[in-house]
Amino acid sequence: MAEHSIRITAAICTHNRATLLPAAIESLLAQSLPPADFEILVIDNASTDETPQIIQRYRAAGGNVTLRSAAQPVLGLSHARNLAVEMAEGDIIAFMDDDAVADPEWLAALLGAYTTHPNAWVVGGKVLPLWQGERPAWLTDDLLPHLSMLDLGDVVRPLNAGEPLYGVNFSCRRGAFARVGLFRSDLGRQGVALLGSEESEFQQRILHQGQALVYTPHAIVSHCVPRERLQQRYFIRRAYGKGRTNARLMMSHSLRRRAMMWRCVRGGLGVARRWLMLGLHPLDKRKQLYCMQITATWLGFTLEALMHRRSARTRQDSTRPYV
Repeated sequence: MAEHSIRITAAICTHNRATLLPAAIESLLAQSLPPADFEILVIDNASTDETPQIIQRYRAAGGNVTLRSAAQPVLGLSHARNLAVEMAEGDIIAFMDDDAVADPEWLAALLGAYTTHPNAWVVGGKVLPLWQGERPAWLTDDLLPHLSMLDLGDVVRPLNAGEPLYGVNFSCRRGAFARVGLFRSDLGRQGVALLGSEESEFQQRILHQGQALVYTPHAIVSHCVPRERLQQRYFIRRAYGKGRTNARLMMSHSLRRRAMMWRCVRGGLGVARRWLMLGLHPLDKRKQLYCMQITATWLGFTLEALMHRRSARTRQDSTRPYV
């Protein structure tokens, strides 16, 4: 342990983002907090590019801010975050994505929200876009959450059930993980697979404990939006990943919920077919994207459910005795 009490650990979990990672680290090195009050923790999640060399370069540079790192060879954002939780020395753990840039007051604003709301177990803040290309006309404001953008106003306040905090700008008391457990490793980004909801599922467990989630507009992170995310196929891929995620969430609940899942699969076939046909017609681009998103969500949900059933049958067959 460090000789002084570290108030907050800023954790970046990274996978093959060697070109973007330096800007994220530099923004943490430029925080307004006294260097003794925070540390930077970088978790390399099975990177195959120049990420390890970049991390080593920053570690070798030294400086007043403590910068530690570790490698998580098991691919998956939740695996990397869980390792960060185990290694963090701060009383608060603040997560930021490797393609984001923190405002200089980010960590101070998070700590300020915990001070004014001592019952808060989770605090998150505003996420603004860093556009890497021209924003297309069809990319309306209601689609910005699909890019992990968040603006819940200009007032520090507790969140209601159903209001989101995104992992790109998300912090938690370290002791909360001992109470409710770590992030679910079957959820969250896994390489190019656009799964998610690991932080929202974790927040649900916090709420079930009767603890508060707080939003502060003063803790600002800017999130990179590369050109490939300004194309409709990215949003369709996101919808497909959302469908897979929804199936995994439902499969982890009661038998009644699982039965409901299969009703959704069967009943959704005709609906998905109609939306697909609408999406193939020459509508305006926004309406066409909406139709394709619904279809992709159902497809992801259905295929994930079928894969789960096949896996369950295989496990059942493997336990049957030979006769």
